[in-house]
This record gives sequence, C-alpha cells and structure tokens, in this order.
Amino acid sequence: MTPVAANTTAAATTTTAPLPAHVGNLTVKENDMLKQLWTRLFELFKQKGTEYVPSVVEEAPVKKGWFAKKEPVVTKDVFVGVGVDPQWMALPLEKALPLIPGAKLRGTFWNMIATDNPDAVCIRYLRARKWDLDAAFNMLANTLRWRLHMRIDDIVALGESGLRDELNKIQPALGDCLVSQLNSGKAYLGGPDKDGRGICFINVRNHNKDDQPGEIVKLMTMYIMETSRAVVHQPVESACIVFNLEDFTLKNMDFDFVKFLLTCFEAYYPETLGSCLIHKAPWVFSTVWTLITPLLDPVVATKIHFTKDWEELSKYVPKSALPGSITGEVGKKTMDEAKEVGPVAPGTLKKPTTPAYEAYQDKIKEYEAETLVWTKTTTAEGSNDTDARRELARQHRVARFKAELDIRGPTSYQAKGLLTINDEGRVLLNYGSDNWVPLDITESV
Repeated sequence: MTPVAANTTAAATTTTAPLPAHVGNLTVKENDMLKQLWTRLFELFKQKGTEYVPSVVEEAPVKKGWFAKKEPVVTKDVFVGVGVDPQWMALPLEKALPLIPGAKLRGTFWNMIATDNPDAVCIRYLRARKWDLDAAFNMLANTLRWRLHMRIDDIVALGESGLRDELNKIQPALGDCLVSQLNSGKAYLGGPDKDGRGICFINVRNHNKDDQPGEIVKLMTMYIMETSRAVVHQPVESACIVFNLEDFTLKNMDFDFVKFLLTCFEAYYPETLGSCLIHKAPWVFSTVWTLITPLLDPVVATKIHFTKDWEELSKYVPKSALPGSITGEVGKKTMDEAKEVGPVAPGTLKKPTTPAYEAYQDKIKEYEAETLVWTKTTTAEGSNDTDARRELARQHRVARFKAELDIRGPTSYQAKGLLTINDEGRVLLNYGSDNWVPLDITESV
C-alpha cells in the first residue's frame, strides 16, 4: 500500500457530496429551520440573566455519641459545579434558562463550536430532534447550561496539567490521580476507521471503578471528548469508539461511567457518535449487556456492533489502524500509545489577550452579524447560499485555529503530534497509523 492510497478513505470523505440533512445539503424547509434556530439563539444571548454570587456554606457539626444517627456517605464533586449557580442545573430548563446571563451562554456556545462549522453543529441538534425546532432549541440550550455547570470551558483552558494543578489545590493528590488515569492505558486515540473517523480505543480491563473518584472519571471523559473534537473536519463529524473487552471481568464494570457516557452522546454531543464497536465481549458480559440495553437511545443502539476477532473488527477499522493488542502484532501500537512525552505546561483560566485571540473574537462578531442578516432572507427553491456560508465558516475556523493555542491548554496529544498547528496556522492531522500521511484539515468546513 502506498502512502497516497493510505489516505484514500480520508480523502474520499472530503470530496464526496454531503449527505442529505447535513451542512451543504439542506432542503428549503431545513434551511429555514436552521435560520429560525439561529434567530432564537441570538435572542437567548441578549438576555440579562441573574448575577450569581457564591455563598460560603458552613458544614453542619458532626453528631457524636452512641445514639447519633449514621448518615450515608455522599461523595461531593469538588470541581464540577463550583462557582456556578446550582439552580442552573437543578431547576427545569424553562425555569433555569432565564437565570443564566446571555453572555455566558454565548461564550460557552462558541467554545462548543470551537473549530467546527457553526451551521453543522446547529444542524446536528435539529437532526437529533427530527427537525422539531422547539425540541432542538431546548436540547441545545440544555447543552449550554450543562457545559457551564460541568465547567467544560475551564477544563479545555486548563489542559491536563492545569487541571491537575487546580485539583491538587482543592484536594491533595486528586489532580495526580487524574493524570495517572490519563496515562493508565485505559484510552488511546488513533484512526481512521473505514469512514475516515478518529477512533478512541478503550481498554476496559485497565479500569477499576474503585481506583478513582467518580468525578475523576467524568473529568477524564469530558477532557478526552473535548480534545478529540479538535480533529473534526467536514464532512467527518463523528467519532468511532472501540471497547476492547478482552480479559474483561465484573470488577471492570462501571455502570456510572456507562450511564454518563451514554448521556453525553445522547443529550450533549448529539450525532457525534459514528460507530461503537464492542470487541471480544466474554460470556459474563451478556449479563451486563441486559442491564445496559434499556439505557440505550434507539439511534445510538443502531451504531453498536459486536466483533469477536480482529478480522471482524477490520470490517469497520482497517488493520493498519488497529493496535497490536487487538491484532496480535507484537510491538505495534497507536502513535498515542507508543509515544511518551513529559508533562505538558499547564493552561490558565486567565482570559487571553493575544492579537490572534482578539482577531478570533472579531471573526465571531462578523459571523454573527452576517448570520443575522442571512436569517432574515427568504430561502427560495433552487437558491444556493452554501458557498457563502461555507466561506464564512472557513474564515471562522482559520481564525479559531490561529488562536487555538491561546484558548486551549497544552495537551499530550499535541505534544505527541496527533494534531499540529504550525506558525502559519495550518493544522495537520496525524493518526500515525501504518502508511498514514499527515492531512491538512485547516479549511475542511
């Protein structure tokens, strides 16, 4: 296989016509629905909301004595939700949403867009709710409040080392626990699968629920999901997950993680799971599967496939992208798995002030202004505004990539070369699999 042929899958995904109901291929009705969703978002971003001032809550004294009632031990999150109004997630959406300042909702919306095509993100919510405008808007608004509660933007800005430092300040060794889990061999990034998607390989045998607090599992999951979204390049919008269940035992099962991951894909990252491959599931997993099945969204369920050996798995993932732990090839690893790098520099929660960041903020304002005008136009049968919208998205993406290192804390994935941003702001994607040639995804919108 020649290097050029090795990227045939990736190349094909960038040259084939977009799928129906995807960016660049909308009906008149779908295009109008997208305009209406943007209009409602702009109105949402204008709202004043209610200022929240965190209060200092004194802990109740511990009752002592023979007859003191024993209270159940509740593990409280120490990072997630801190500094955020608890009502934003505790109240029903219709009551919570008016409390949140529009500026905060707008900020986390554009951080969610990151380097993706803004229209494509909005369309994913419309597709996920079968083009029901109210349902799509509520789903998107619910995602924004969840992001604020989970402090997703802080996780991205801090990066793994910055997050480690913040957690260690809160609770000694908690941040070190996060880093050790990231380096435990539980999860590696690689790719591509046969549809050109990035892959997250999860080695379930390396996970034990009792080895870390539940909050660490959530933080690790969100960090990997947000970091891996940086490799998105249209028309590749989704990712592949391979759960390697070889040597799985019940001690490796973590229902809380499974429920959290399913909720993320179904409610907060809709239409981003392309394929979920469960590899080498032992007989004991059948009992577990009967408990998981009722939790599955029907759409997610259709994307799950079981494979018993690497030959079956290669129907979905080329052998060149599979690690030796699956194919049996001694010494073969994904680039993420094989490369060892030292601790990366910590990110910061301070607002960037670089020229690239300011230029990116100006580009957001320009995108919003152009989109506001566009929403007031009438979509006629046969009209085509695809090129203009794509050019606007391209300019946004290029500006974001130039500011990416100011916004996103350093990651080991960058240090390993999975995603490289050069001095000219060009972005190269390198899965590092056999015969893969780094792909310039800078303008893939």
